Amino acid sequence: MNRRSQTPGISRIDQPSHRTHGFFARVCYQGDIYSAFFADKKYGGKRIALAAAQQFQIELRRRLGIPGARSRRWNAEVVRRRGRSGIHGVRRVVMTNSLGYRLKYWTAQWSPTRRVYRKKQFSIRKYGEERAKELAIRARRAGLRSMK
Repeated sequence: MNRRSQTPGISRIDQPSHRTHGFFARVCYQGDIYSAFFADKKYGGKRIALAAAQQFQIELRRRLGIPGARSRRWNAEVVRRRGRSGIHGVRRVVMTNSLGYRLKYWTAQWSPTRRVYRKKQFSIRKYGEERAKELAIRARRAGLRSMK
């Protein structure tokens, strides 16, 4: 299993063929990417280059007004590319089962704790298109409220 990085957003780059050694710091905010490279040679070693990259991130986050630590719930509520539902984690599904019947439903998905996933499905045949969608959105919101 991968472990969480001690320096999220900062990558080590070692390319001997190009004589490139250093740290690449990156911050994404509101669709824009801010980045900088901190070469070992320019900063006098790996430790100092890493410290400079970390300081760059801290100052940039402060200047842009980005909060430090974010909760899993905050991350789940971030607006992303919107599908047909307009809500992240809610989607319309059309599939054919093994008997050849087409199943149509709206589904809501969320993660109450790490590595645990929940989903609820609402049949379009049973509830109708609009009601099934509404129930899926409600289930998603209730699931987000239950997140730790």
